[in-house]
Amino acid sequence: MPRTVAYIRRYGNALDKLRLTVLLGEPHTRDEIQVVLRPYRFDDGSWDYTPGELCEERVGSLGGTIHCLRWLREFGMQQTEEMSSTLEFLARVQEDDGSFYETRAKLDHSPQPWLQEDTLIDRFYFTAAVPVRLYSMGCSLHHVIKPALRWLREHWGDWGLVTGTWYSLWALLCLLHQTDQTTLTLYNRCHDKAMSWIDGLRPQPLTWFLDALQGAGFPSDEPLVVRGMARLLSLQQDDGTWQEPASQVETTVTAIRVLRWCWPELFLRPLPLA
Repeated sequence: MPRTVAYIRRYGNALDKLRLTVLLGEPHTRDEIQVVLRPYRFDDGSWDYTPGELCEERVGSLGGTIHCLRWLREFGMQQTEEMSSTLEFLARVQEDDGSFYETRAKLDHSPQPWLQEDTLIDRFYFTAAVPVRLYSMGCSLHHVIKPALRWLREHWGDWGLVTGTWYSLWALLCLLHQTDQTTLTLYNRCHDKAMSWIDGLRPQPLTWFLDALQGAGFPSDEPLVVRGMARLLSLQQDDGTWQEPASQVETTVTAIRVLRWCWPELFLRPLPLA
C-alpha cells in the first residue's frame, strides 16, 4: 500500500490527491474541495469527466454528471450548493416519459460512435444509473426517481437489453438492491450474471462496479464483493498501481478506496508523506 499511495502523490492531479487525502482521513477543508471540483463543473449544474484546463472547449454531460456524483459522495457533499444545482440539472434533462439520455449538446459537441443514436440500451443505463447514484447519496425521495423507475419497469424484463452491456447490468443490479420494486427472481438473475462477468472485467470497470456496490449498500462480505476484490488484487501491478489507458491514477485511487472499505486494517500503518 505505501507504494500505491506514493505513486498517487507523485503523479496524481489535484482531484486524485484530494480523493486520497479524504480516504486516508487527512486534514482538509470544504473550501479546498470546492476549489478542486470547480474546474469540472458548469454553471447549469452539469459536470465533465475532465477539468477545464485539460480541455477548454467542452460541455457538461449526463454521463459526466453521473460519474462525478461519486466524488460528491466521497467528499460528503450531499447538502451543498453543488449538489442542489446538480439535482436541478438532472430534473431539467429528464424526458417526459421518465427516462434519461445523454444531452443533445454533448452528442453534438463530442460525437462518439457508441453513443450517437438514441439506442435503447444506452437509455436503459442512463435511466438506471441516475437513481442508483441518488439513492447512494440519500436522495431516495427526489422527484426524478419515481418516473425513472416506471420507465425501467417497462423495459427490464428484456434480458437481452439488461445484459447488452456490463454497465446496464450493474446499474439495474444496484437499483434492485436499493428498492423493492421487482421480484427476487430478476434480482437473482442479475446477481448471477454479474458474478459470471467479474473475472473478465478490466481494472477501471471493476473499480466502478465495486464502488457502485458499496454505494448501493452491499456489505463487504457479499459474494459479488468478495469475488470482485479477489479479481482486483490479481490485477494490481508490481508498482502498486492498476493500469488503465488514460485513467491509471484515477483507477488506482478508486481501487484503494474500495480496498479500504473491505479491509480498513491495511490503512492503520504509517503511509509515506511524499
